[in-house]
Amino acid sequence: MDNFQIIKIEDKEYYIINYIENLRAEDSFIHNQNKLSMYGGSGEARKYVGSYAEEFTSNFFEYSNWGNIKNTNGEKDFPLIQENSCFFSKSNLLKYMEDAKGEYEKQEQIYHTDISKFYTQRIDSIKTIDHDNIFFSIYDISDLIGNAQGRTRAYIRSNDPIWNIWRKLILPKVSYLHILKLKPVEGYAELSKPLFYFRVFIDYQFRSINRLYDSKSEIAQVKKEVTTKQSTARVGAQKFRKEVLDHMPQCPFTKVTDEKLLVASHIKPHKQCLLENRLDQDIDHLNGLSLTPTYDYLFDQGYITFLNDGRLICGTLISDYTWAKLNINPNAKNKLDIKPEGREEYLEFHRKIVFRDNIDELI
Repeated sequence: MDNFQIIKIEDKEYYIINYIENLRAEDSFIHNQNKLSMYGGSGEARKYVGSYAEEFTSNFFEYSNWGNIKNTNGEKDFPLIQENSCFFSKSNLLKYMEDAKGEYEKQEQIYHTDISKFYTQRIDSIKTIDHDNIFFSIYDISDLIGNAQGRTRAYIRSNDPIWNIWRKLILPKVSYLHILKLKPVEGYAELSKPLFYFRVFIDYQFRSINRLYDSKSEIAQVKKEVTTKQSTARVGAQKFRKEVLDHMPQCPFTKVTDEKLLVASHIKPHKQCLLENRLDQDIDHLNGLSLTPTYDYLFDQGYITFLNDGRLICGTLISDYTWAKLNINPNAKNKLDIKPEGREEYLEFHRKIVFRDNIDELI
């Protein structure tokens, strides 16, 4: 099972044996308080998860009776797909809300209502949950097989309270659902009952990297200041690059030393340094790593991060197949020569703010 990445849930290790990614949060699914102004309707509680005409969807959920909904005494009887085998994590929902703060406050999309007024109460609704992992059951709410429209869209829904909570949190178009299918490492068996880890993310460009400003007016002022500072900061860009490459002359992944192929990658993002008026951090060579472009992208976009001792931590949004192509074993947690001494503050920021996964589940 070495080809499966391992994740830790409540101190128990699980293999990630499959996943569904990038399920968009459609406006038709979003809670009506979060709906975009261009759309009407109150929203529906069923979530699209794929086509049941494709074998993958049935195999993933270990369920093949899609759309066979019965009627009992005039009431629809929706089949149970998985009983108490699905869960959200409190930590993931809180991270989503932190990343979505910028959109809640700035509202670059146009909503029916001012969604900023809901932000605090929604954070509080998550914090009051007793357990980090909130389990629920899912039911088949699909279109009937053989319906007149010929649809084969698979939909799920839950009657558990967490289902309505996450519908109220997420924002349309910029949010997506990622489902990990897990099986225990200890006593692994093909027939063992799987768990389904439901996680929500926001598009990287909408993530609120800066958490310091709470009002629209403050954010507008900061954006204006950043634009002014960026022209000044460019003067120091070449100095920053030279000092980073002098301190760390090769990419720790590829061992490439040709400066034409090396990127001076910020650990704490360049924009964040400008927002905090910390140009010294932008120029500080300890806030940079020498990486070749592929690994610069993985690090910059939060798919990988490092512990303070240089151990590599791989996120779960990249497939095992892709990790293998990159010659990376995500379970190895190898120490790489990133010269971590003095970088602890920057690395902590990257793990907490830039990295997309919950670091505690991966160490």
